[in-house]
Amino acid sequence: MQKKKLCNHILAVHITFGFLLVILACSMAFLKPARVSAADLLDNLIVKAPEKPVTNFIVQSSTLDSVTLSWTPSSDASTYYLSYWESGKPSTLVEKDDIGNRSDYKVTNLNQKKYIFQIQAANKLRTGIPVKGKAVIVEGAPDAEEPSSIVFSRLKPGYCSLYIEGLADIYKSQIRLFDASDNLLGTYGGNSTGAAIQDSCIKSNGFYAVRVRGSYDQTGGTQSCGDWTKPYYFSIPIRALKASQKNGRALLKWGRVQGAQNYTVSISKNASSGFKKTATVKNASATIAKFGSTKLKSKKTYYFKVTANLTKNGTVYTADSPVVKIKMK
Repeated sequence: MQKKKLCNHILAVHITFGFLLVILACSMAFLKPARVSAADLLDNLIVKAPEKPVTNFIVQSSTLDSVTLSWTPSSDASTYYLSYWESGKPSTLVEKDDIGNRSDYKVTNLNQKKYIFQIQAANKLRTGIPVKGKAVIVEGAPDAEEPSSIVFSRLKPGYCSLYIEGLADIYKSQIRLFDASDNLLGTYGGNSTGAAIQDSCIKSNGFYAVRVRGSYDQTGGTQSCGDWTKPYYFSIPIRALKASQKNGRALLKWGRVQGAQNYTVSISKNASSGFKKTATVKNASATIAKFGSTKLKSKKTYYFKVTANLTKNGTVYTADSPVVKIKMK
């Protein structure tokens, strides 16, 4: 009995040892390096360039000095190289900028010229097929030019029209309206040749000023503008000059003129000519007793007009009243 047990034990040891040998053999076979050909090894070491170029390479928007580009990314790229140059000049001297893995990019600090943009998909060692975009003109007006002059017409309460000279056709015009104290009353738009302002802030009896600049609408809603002109002043004529007489004197009254610093009263014996300055007053009324050095004579007819005065930067601006007549008693 004991002999039989001993034999069974020896058999179990052999089986276990044989099983261990099989496991060891399998492990060695698995760990044994596979044979690699030189061609396979070279192919694995070479990093291939991206095979698919970008698509839909377009200018998304542009401003006075920038262009925003966008594209559909290449699926096998990890970064992109962007280059651009002025149209008509060689591209060989242009450097490529690594702009990272993205699908849009804004190029800034451009001039108002025509450019060509080019993009290449790339990975860590190679660049792919370059894609050249269409020649793009960076939008924007030329260096701001200032209108050379402003001419007013049809001045009346609530309305003013003006002609603009020296503004290029590509511009629209922007107009700012001020009162005589340089308070901004409103902003208005027009074209390159003029504008009409219709606003109740333009009262009768007043001095006003406008400043004008050219503007240009960019792609994407951006607007580029020129410089504002100096102020150009205009006035609404004095209305409702009232005249009467008393005790050999002519009595004149009128509405106060907004912005006026003083008023000049002139007198003549003729309705259309020969007016001579007879008084300067600060209030909106005057009493006149003489024509020159002579007292006003009974049964004689005299003609009067009033001029409101405003001086700005050494220039005198005026607003005249209609002429009225008085026949002395």
